Amino acid sequence: AALEMVKDARRAADIIEHVRSLFRKGSSSPQEIVDVNEVIREMVVMLQKEADRHSTRVSTDLTDEPTRAMADPVQLQQVLMNLMLNGIEAMHDTTGELCIKSQLEKHGQVLISVSDTGVGLPTENADQIFDAFFTTKAQGTGLGLAITRSIVESHGGRIWATANSGPGATFHFTLPIGM
Repeated sequence: AALEMVKDARRAADIIEHVRSLFRKGSSSPQEIVDVNEVIREMVVMLQKEADRHSTRVSTDLTDEPTRAMADPVQLQQVLMNLMLNGIEAMHDTTGELCIKSQLEKHGQVLISVSDTGVGLPTENADQIFDAFFTTKAQGTGLGLAITRSIVESHGGRIWATANSGPGATFHFTLPIGM
């Protein structure tokens, strides 16, 4: 248990340092070939206790095909953590489900989707959710989705959100496939 705590503390310190580096001029993060499915699995394990605390069931639907992308692994963890925590928080302690899905797109990209059964997208201002300082949360800063968009775009991908046919929302992002 102590080793897991040390590992999680190091991961958190790396994430904080990488977020800080986003705001430094002229700095770029080291990118490497990353197994996207493996990063998803790690984040599910890391956030399981938070999901349990909010009575949220977490599931994955990961493609069997290789999901290698050129990315900074810590920044990819940050993107997934932001989207997964937003989904968990959107369910407001009601029994809900968070599903993370990966698939390969025809255009040489990995598509990752994070779906929740929460409150969904704001009906007005939905186009502003990725803007810095825009928030619908009482305690939110409005920086999580803006940072997430910045990271995804710096990796050559794109991010968008859609309303589910039932309750909740799905956030999708793409990353170019790494060679």
